[in-house]
Amino acid sequence: MKQTRQPALLVLLITTIVTIGWGGATLNPVALGSDPGFRDATGLSVALPTTYPREPARTASPEPTDPPETTPTRNSTVVPTEPPLTPTSEPVEPPRPPAPENTFDQSYIVERGESGRKEVALTFDAGEGAGFTTEILDFLAANNIKGSFGITGEWAREYPELTRRIVDDGHHLFNHTESHRSWTGASTTGEPLPPEDRIAELEGAERAVQDETGYSMKPYFRPPYGDYDVEGLELLKEQGYEYTLWWTCDSLGWNGATASEVVERCGPDAEGGGPGAIVLMHVAQENDFHALDELVEAYQAEGYDFVTMEQMIQP
Repeated sequence: MKQTRQPALLVLLITTIVTIGWGGATLNPVALGSDPGFRDATGLSVALPTTYPREPARTASPEPTDPPETTPTRNSTVVPTEPPLTPTSEPVEPPRPPAPENTFDQSYIVERGESGRKEVALTFDAGEGAGFTTEILDFLAANNIKGSFGITGEWAREYPELTRRIVDDGHHLFNHTESHRSWTGASTTGEPLPPEDRIAELEGAERAVQDETGYSMKPYFRPPYGDYDVEGLELLKEQGYEYTLWWTCDSLGWNGATASEVVERCGPDAEGGGPGAIVLMHVAQENDFHALDELVEAYQAEGYDFVTMEQMIQP
């Protein structure tokens, strides 16, 4: 009886060991009992598993790499990551306020000489330092040219000798206010000046020049920064300033224009040149002074006369 049950028990024991110990691993094909390394309770040799269940092999994710650099070819298109910078080296003229229609009750805006004659007016604003005033006056005297000068009251008081020389040399003067404040605030992001302040600006400049020279700048006026409005034009007419002087060409010497650029911008063949041209310069700007020689030569070569604003306006 024991002999009959022993094979069945042996098979059950082996199956249990294999299932629990190795979870279904395959047996070595070597015959039972031939491996001395392991024996069960019956003394039979049991083969050790030669393979084990394992997780599926993981595929390593590739390390991120930078895209290969490409060298632009002649026909390739490279898309910039940022918009290219636009060169800003060229001086830019500020926008002009919209011009109201000239009417009888307003100071008349003079934008260009209207006679049709081949003449040009050189105008110089004086409100910031003596600059090259002496050199400009010397040049004009040497070339027998009369110009027009916009004088502020503060400048006249600070440089009385230069103010007197401008008058003594026979140049034309026009009122450029007492302290060069913008009447409208457009160019200085400020508030418009009230009428009483505008009148004080006019009277301060007029009084400063008259005290030094006896010269009256009426009826000619140029607004600081070129800022004007209808109310200001009406007030100017009431105060005896019948003409508000504009220009056909701003040299932009104050904004970095070189002497050659001034000549190119304001010469006789430029849009801002030609018959009746009014050239805006500043006595404090070196490049305006250095441009004078070539600018005058260009106009004289085409038969132009140099006149003051007073001469240009009067018939």
